[in-house]
Amino acid sequence: MSLPPPARYTPWIKGVYEVAPALRPFGTDYGNGEADRRVFQLDTELERYEANKRACLRERRSKYVRAFRLSSEVERATIDLIVTRLSTEYPERFTADWEGDVRVLESEGRRWVLPTSRREDESPALDLLGRLVPEDFAVVRTLDSVDWVAYLHLCSPGHWAAEEKIGRSFFDVHVPIPGFERVNAASAGLVDAMVNKGPFVRFVWALESDDRLNHHPEPPPGEDPVEWDGRNFSQGRFWVRTERQVIWGMPEVGASLFTIRIGFIPGEEVLDKPELRQPLIDGLRSMSPESRRYKGVEREFDALMRILEG
Repeated sequence: MSLPPPARYTPWIKGVYEVAPALRPFGTDYGNGEADRRVFQLDTELERYEANKRACLRERRSKYVRAFRLSSEVERATIDLIVTRLSTEYPERFTADWEGDVRVLESEGRRWVLPTSRREDESPALDLLGRLVPEDFAVVRTLDSVDWVAYLHLCSPGHWAAEEKIGRSFFDVHVPIPGFERVNAASAGLVDAMVNKGPFVRFVWALESDDRLNHHPEPPPGEDPVEWDGRNFSQGRFWVRTERQVIWGMPEVGASLFTIRIGFIPGEEVLDKPELRQPLIDGLRSMSPESRRYKGVEREFDALMRILEG
């Protein structure tokens, strides 16, 4: 099966940095054809994402994969959703079946039986599925007006850690984000929409001085912390790192699947295209000092502006 090139998204194009849900209906056309209608985007970059996940999980699985109060009902529904989407979106690559009441996935001669774990602090089945796709994903659970992150498979983090977010509410997860206060004030309604409405798609963007997928705040053993953090623009290079986030509700179990696909637009391309360059300049200049600090561009903001403005 030949795979297409990666989908491209330019969420900074409005020229304003905003902290808002900005939910759009899943399947909205962004010019990427069939990819815009897929939860999981398998493309020519797939091997790179698979290699990154293998490296992360070899380093220390619990640093990147966590579960907390993940009931078997929610786990089963999430397995079913992922298996169904893969077999629907890529029927030439994946075949879905049942073995009793357990989901089975087949692909290119391989066969995976995916039972629930019967434990609330792990899910081998979701871990396996997480290694088959480029996206990271989270499962958000609600029960009796309480919500929490019940599962995280996070191998391409953007300067945040699974250990810090697992088990926390939507409100608590987003407290560190400057400007998110108004969104958090309506967090109950947002969580309800994530579970009972949609599906939705949204985008986030940031700047990096490299195109490494894994930017966990704790570097792997032997890595220099300053080099690992990146966002050093004194060398004159940058990438716009984008996140395509898909939110798919599972109202029958009071939960939602939240996927994150990382993409990169190289700085050379941005500089060559005024329709990308000027909105990025405007978007960065519209950031509050707190947002610049949170996004890691405050320290070398002037150097970044010199690169962009020539």
